[in-house]
Amino acid sequence: MTVLLRILGVRRFQAINTAIIRSVIQQRTMSEHLERTAHNFRQPGVSEAVVTSIQDVSPSVKQLTLQVNNPHFSFKAGQWVDFQIPSLSTVGGYSMSSAPSRLQIDRSLELAVKYSDHAPAHWVHKKCKVGDKVGIRVGGDQIIFDPQPGDPKTDILLLAGGIGINPLVSIIQHVAHLHDNKVCDTGKVQMLYSASSIKELIFKQTIDDICQRISDVNCQFFVTKENIDEKNQSTSNSIISHRIDGSTLEGALKNLDITSVRCYICGPPPMIASMETYLQELGVKKEQFHCEKWW
Repeated sequence: MTVLLRILGVRRFQAINTAIIRSVIQQRTMSEHLERTAHNFRQPGVSEAVVTSIQDVSPSVKQLTLQVNNPHFSFKAGQWVDFQIPSLSTVGGYSMSSAPSRLQIDRSLELAVKYSDHAPAHWVHKKCKVGDKVGIRVGGDQIIFDPQPGDPKTDILLLAGGIGINPLVSIIQHVAHLHDNKVCDTGKVQMLYSASSIKELIFKQTIDDICQRISDVNCQFFVTKENIDEKNQSTSNSIISHRIDGSTLEGALKNLDITSVRCYICGPPPMIASMETYLQELGVKKEQFHCEKWW
Protein backbone atom coordinates (compact mmCIF):
# COMPACT_ATOMS: atom_id res chain seq x y z
CA MET A 1 0.00 0.00 0.00
CA THR A 2 2.83 2.38 0.92
CA VAL A 3 4.65 1.62 -2.33
CA LEU A 4 1.42 2.26 -4.30
CA LEU A 5 0.94 5.62 -2.60
CA ARG A 6 4.52 6.56 -3.39
CA ILE A 7 4.02 5.65 -7.04
CA LEU A 8 0.79 7.64 -7.20
CA GLY A 9 2.53 10.58 -5.54
CA VAL A 10 5.38 10.51 -8.06
CA ARG A 11 2.95 10.32 -10.96
CA ARG A 12 0.93 13.22 -9.57
CA PHE A 13 4.10 15.28 -9.18
CA GLN A 14 5.15 14.43 -12.73
CA ALA A 15 1.72 15.40 -14.07
CA ILE A 16 1.78 18.72 -12.22
CA ASN A 17 5.35 19.39 -13.34
CA THR A 18 4.44 18.61 -16.97
CA ALA A 19 1.44 20.93 -16.75
CA ILE A 20 3.63 23.74 -15.40
CA ILE A 21 6.19 23.27 -18.18
CA ARG A 22 3.45 23.28 -20.82
CA SER A 23 1.99 26.44 -19.30
CA VAL A 24 5.36 28.20 -19.38
CA ILE A 25 5.94 27.16 -23.01
CA GLN A 26 2.44 28.30 -23.96
CA GLN A 27 2.92 31.66 -22.24
CA ARG A 28 6.28 32.06 -23.97
CA THR A 29 4.64 31.39 -27.35
CA MET A 30 1.76 33.72 -26.54
CA SER A 31 4.05 36.60 -25.77
CA GLU A 32 6.74 35.98 -28.42
CA HIS A 33 5.48 38.45 -31.05
CA LEU A 34 4.53 41.07 -28.47
CA GLU A 35 7.87 40.72 -26.69
CA ARG A 36 9.92 40.98 -29.87
CA THR A 37 8.07 44.09 -30.99
CA ALA A 38 7.56 45.73 -27.60
CA HIS A 39 9.95 48.56 -28.52
CA ASN A 40 8.23 49.27 -31.86
CA PHE A 41 5.67 51.94 -32.64
CA ARG A 42 2.01 50.91 -32.39
CA GLN A 43 -1.14 52.82 -33.19
CA PRO A 44 -3.52 53.17 -30.24
CA GLY A 45 -6.53 50.89 -30.17
CA VAL A 46 -7.56 47.69 -31.92
CA SER A 47 -9.81 47.73 -35.01
CA GLU A 48 -12.26 45.02 -35.97
CA ALA A 49 -11.70 43.40 -39.38
CA VAL A 50 -13.85 40.91 -41.28
CA VAL A 51 -12.38 38.15 -43.45
CA THR A 52 -13.87 38.61 -46.93
CA SER A 53 -11.62 36.27 -48.95
CA ILE A 54 -9.19 33.36 -48.42
CA GLN A 55 -6.92 32.25 -51.26
CA ASP A 56 -4.12 29.73 -51.66
CA VAL A 57 -1.27 31.69 -53.24
CA SER A 58 1.29 28.87 -52.89
CA PRO A 59 1.41 25.35 -51.43
CA SER A 60 2.32 26.84 -48.03
CA VAL A 61 0.78 30.35 -48.03
CA LYS A 62 -2.80 31.58 -47.72
CA GLN A 63 -3.78 35.16 -48.46
CA LEU A 64 -6.49 36.82 -46.38
CA THR A 65 -8.43 39.86 -47.51
CA LEU A 66 -9.76 41.84 -44.56
CA GLN A 67 -12.41 44.55 -44.58
CA VAL A 68 -11.72 47.32 -42.06
CA ASN A 69 -14.56 49.80 -41.59
CA ASN A 70 -12.87 51.93 -38.92
CA PRO A 71 -12.28 55.26 -40.79
CA HIS A 72 -9.33 56.09 -38.52
CA PHE A 73 -7.43 52.88 -39.34
CA SER A 74 -4.44 53.47 -41.66
CA PHE A 75 -0.98 52.09 -42.35
CA LYS A 76 2.17 52.85 -44.31
CA ALA A 77 3.86 50.54 -46.80
CA GLY A 78 6.10 48.12 -44.89
CA GLN A 79 4.17 48.07 -41.61
CA TRP A 80 2.53 45.08 -39.90
CA VAL A 81 -0.43 44.34 -37.67
CA ASP A 82 -0.93 42.60 -34.36
CA PHE A 83 -3.38 39.88 -35.41
CA GLN A 84 -5.83 39.00 -32.64
CA ILE A 85 -8.15 36.01 -32.98
CA PRO A 86 -11.05 36.01 -30.48
CA SER A 87 -10.76 32.27 -29.74
CA LEU A 88 -6.98 32.39 -29.14
CA SER A 89 -4.84 34.07 -26.49
CA THR A 90 -1.80 34.01 -28.79
CA VAL A 91 -1.27 37.19 -30.81
CA GLY A 92 0.18 36.89 -34.32
CA GLY A 93 2.10 39.46 -36.29
CA TYR A 94 1.83 39.81 -40.09
CA SER A 95 2.99 42.48 -42.53
CA MET A 96 0.54 43.91 -45.03
CA SER A 97 1.13 42.65 -48.57
CA SER A 98 -1.22 45.21 -50.13
CA ALA A 99 -0.48 48.89 -50.69
CA PRO A 100 -2.00 51.63 -48.50
CA SER A 101 -3.91 52.85 -51.57
CA ARG A 102 -5.99 49.64 -51.51
CA LEU A 103 -7.27 50.58 -48.05
CA GLN A 104 -8.10 54.09 -49.26
CA ILE A 105 -10.09 52.74 -52.20
CA ASP A 106 -12.22 50.01 -50.60
CA ARG A 107 -11.23 49.83 -46.90
CA SER A 108 -9.53 46.45 -47.36
CA LEU A 109 -6.03 45.06 -46.87
CA GLU A 110 -4.28 41.77 -47.56
CA LEU A 111 -2.11 39.51 -45.40
CA ALA A 112 -0.18 36.49 -46.70
CA VAL A 113 0.32 33.89 -43.96
CA LYS A 114 2.71 30.94 -44.23
CA TYR A 115 1.62 27.70 -42.60
CA SER A 116 3.19 26.73 -39.26
CA ASP A 117 2.14 25.15 -35.96
CA HIS A 118 2.12 28.62 -34.39
CA ALA A 119 -1.46 29.05 -33.20
CA PRO A 120 -2.50 32.11 -35.31
CA ALA A 121 -0.96 30.70 -38.53
CA HIS A 122 -2.53 27.30 -37.86
CA TRP A 123 -5.92 29.00 -37.35
CA VAL A 124 -5.59 30.89 -40.65
CA HIS A 125 -4.83 27.68 -42.55
CA LYS A 126 -7.14 25.22 -40.80
CA LYS A 127 -10.05 27.09 -39.21
CA CYS A 128 -10.46 30.56 -40.69
CA LYS A 129 -13.50 31.14 -42.89
CA VAL A 130 -15.08 34.04 -44.75
CA GLY A 131 -17.10 36.15 -42.32
CA ASP A 132 -14.82 35.56 -39.32
CA LYS A 133 -13.91 38.65 -37.33
CA VAL A 134 -10.43 39.46 -35.98
CA GLY A 135 -8.78 42.37 -34.23
CA ILE A 136 -5.87 44.22 -35.84
CA ARG A 137 -3.56 46.97 -34.64
CA VAL A 138 -0.93 48.61 -36.85
CA GLY A 139 2.68 48.66 -35.72
CA GLY A 140 6.21 48.84 -37.03
CA ASP A 141 8.85 51.52 -37.55
CA GLN A 142 11.77 49.51 -38.99
CA ILE A 143 10.47 49.12 -42.54
CA ILE A 144 8.41 52.14 -43.58
CA PHE A 145 8.24 53.60 -47.06
CA ASP A 146 6.31 56.87 -47.16
CA PRO A 147 7.92 59.44 -49.51
CA GLN A 148 6.22 62.81 -49.78
CA PRO A 149 6.01 65.34 -52.64
CA GLY A 150 9.15 67.47 -52.59
CA ASP A 151 11.32 64.78 -50.99
CA PRO A 152 14.66 64.18 -52.77
CA LYS A 153 14.64 61.28 -55.24
CA THR A 154 16.17 58.18 -53.61
CA ASP A 155 16.99 54.80 -55.12
CA ILE A 156 15.63 51.70 -53.38
CA LEU A 157 16.98 48.16 -53.01
CA LEU A 158 14.42 45.56 -51.84
CA LEU A 159 15.78 42.21 -50.60
CA ALA A 160 13.16 39.55 -49.83
CA GLY A 161 13.51 36.00 -48.58
CA GLY A 162 10.49 33.67 -48.51
CA ILE A 163 7.43 35.09 -46.77
CA GLY A 164 9.54 38.19 -46.08
CA ILE A 165 8.22 39.42 -49.43
CA ASN A 166 5.10 40.77 -47.68
CA PRO A 167 6.22 44.26 -46.63
CA LEU A 168 8.36 44.64 -49.75
CA VAL A 169 5.58 43.84 -52.20
CA SER A 170 3.52 46.43 -50.33
CA ILE A 171 6.34 48.91 -50.96
CA ILE A 172 6.71 48.11 -54.67
CA GLN A 173 2.95 48.47 -55.15
CA HIS A 174 3.09 51.81 -53.35
CA VAL A 175 5.90 52.87 -55.72
CA ALA A 176 3.61 52.00 -58.64
CA HIS A 177 0.73 53.97 -57.09
CA LEU A 178 2.93 57.06 -56.61
CA HIS A 179 4.22 56.74 -60.18
CA ASP A 180 0.83 56.18 -61.79
CA ASN A 181 -0.73 59.11 -59.95
CA LYS A 182 2.33 61.34 -60.46
CA VAL A 183 2.58 61.99 -56.71
CA CYS A 184 6.38 61.93 -56.52
CA ASP A 185 9.44 60.40 -58.14
CA THR A 186 10.91 57.61 -56.02
CA GLY A 187 14.07 57.01 -58.03
CA LYS A 188 15.18 53.60 -59.32
CA VAL A 189 13.91 50.44 -57.61
CA GLN A 190 15.72 47.10 -57.70
CA MET A 191 14.18 44.02 -56.05
CA LEU A 192 15.92 40.70 -55.40
CA TYR A 193 13.43 38.05 -54.28
CA SER A 194 14.40 34.54 -53.17
CA ALA A 195 12.17 31.58 -52.29
CA SER A 196 12.59 27.82 -52.03
CA SER A 197 10.79 27.02 -55.30
CA ILE A 198 8.99 28.62 -58.23
CA LYS A 199 5.61 27.90 -56.67
CA GLU A 200 6.66 29.73 -53.50
CA LEU A 201 7.47 32.94 -55.41
CA ILE A 202 4.17 34.49 -54.38
CA PHE A 203 3.18 37.82 -55.99
CA LYS A 204 5.54 37.16 -58.93
CA GLN A 205 2.90 38.13 -61.48
CA THR A 206 2.09 41.35 -59.60
CA ILE A 207 5.78 42.26 -59.48
CA ASP A 208 6.33 41.36 -63.15
CA ASP A 209 3.39 43.55 -64.18
CA ILE A 210 4.81 46.55 -62.31
CA CYS A 211 8.28 46.01 -63.80
CA GLN A 212 6.83 45.90 -67.32
CA ARG A 213 4.91 49.14 -66.79
CA ILE A 214 7.62 51.17 -65.04
CA SER A 215 11.09 51.20 -66.59
CA ASP A 216 12.85 52.26 -63.38
CA VAL A 217 11.52 49.23 -61.44
CA ASN A 218 13.28 45.88 -61.91
CA CYS A 219 13.25 42.51 -60.17
CA GLN A 220 15.34 39.35 -60.21
CA PHE A 221 13.89 36.11 -58.84
CA PHE A 222 15.86 33.29 -57.18
CA VAL A 223 14.99 29.76 -56.04
CA THR A 224 17.19 27.85 -53.62
CA LYS A 225 15.75 24.31 -53.65
CA GLU A 226 14.72 23.82 -57.27
CA ASN A 227 16.71 23.58 -60.47
CA ILE A 228 15.50 25.65 -63.43
CA ASP A 229 15.62 23.15 -66.28
CA GLU A 230 14.27 23.30 -69.83
CA LYS A 231 10.89 22.11 -68.62
CA ASN A 232 10.56 25.21 -66.42
CA GLN A 233 12.07 27.75 -68.81
CA SER A 234 8.72 28.77 -70.28
CA THR A 235 7.40 29.84 -66.88
CA SER A 236 10.59 30.88 -65.10
CA ASN A 237 11.31 34.11 -67.02
CA SER A 238 14.30 35.54 -65.14
CA ILE A 239 14.39 33.03 -62.26
CA ILE A 240 17.89 31.96 -61.18
CA SER A 241 18.77 28.76 -59.29
CA HIS A 242 20.96 30.01 -56.44
CA ARG A 243 20.90 32.19 -53.37
CA ILE A 244 21.32 35.94 -53.40
CA ASP A 245 25.05 36.47 -52.81
CA GLY A 246 27.66 39.22 -52.84
CA SER A 247 28.12 39.18 -56.62
CA THR A 248 24.36 39.43 -57.12
CA LEU A 249 24.19 42.46 -54.83
CA GLU A 250 27.19 44.03 -56.54
CA GLY A 251 25.41 43.76 -59.88
CA ALA A 252 22.19 45.24 -58.48
CA LEU A 253 24.00 48.20 -56.91
CA LYS A 254 25.67 49.16 -60.22
CA ASN A 255 22.38 50.71 -61.34
CA LEU A 256 21.73 52.51 -58.04
CA ASP A 257 23.30 55.46 -56.21
CA ILE A 258 25.26 53.59 -53.55
CA THR A 259 25.78 56.73 -51.45
CA SER A 260 22.09 57.26 -50.77
CA VAL A 261 20.28 54.02 -51.68
CA ARG A 262 17.82 52.81 -49.04
CA CYS A 263 18.00 49.03 -48.50
CA TYR A 264 14.86 47.31 -47.22
CA ILE A 265 15.50 43.71 -46.12
CA CYS A 266 13.02 41.14 -44.85
CA GLY A 267 13.53 37.39 -44.55
CA PRO A 268 14.96 34.71 -42.25
CA PRO A 269 17.47 36.13 -39.72
CA PRO A 270 20.50 34.32 -41.29
CA MET A 271 19.63 35.82 -44.68
CA ILE A 272 19.32 39.31 -43.22
CA ALA A 273 22.68 38.96 -41.47
CA SER A 274 24.42 37.83 -44.67
CA MET A 275 22.81 40.63 -46.73
CA GLU A 276 24.00 43.24 -44.22
CA THR A 277 27.54 41.83 -44.34
CA TYR A 278 27.63 41.77 -48.15
CA LEU A 279 26.23 45.30 -48.42
CA GLN A 280 28.74 46.75 -45.95
CA GLU A 281 31.59 45.05 -47.83
CA LEU A 282 30.28 46.74 -50.99
CA GLY A 283 30.35 50.17 -49.36
CA VAL A 284 26.75 50.62 -48.21
CA LYS A 285 26.53 52.22 -44.77
CA LYS A 286 24.63 50.54 -41.95
CA GLU A 287 22.34 53.55 -41.51
CA GLN A 288 21.03 52.88 -45.04
CA PHE A 289 19.56 49.52 -43.92
CA HIS A 290 15.93 48.99 -42.90
CA CYS A 291 15.40 45.42 -41.65
CA GLU A 292 12.53 43.43 -40.21
CA LYS A 293 14.03 40.74 -37.97
CA TRP A 294 11.34 39.73 -35.51
CA TRP A 295 9.24 37.38 -37.62
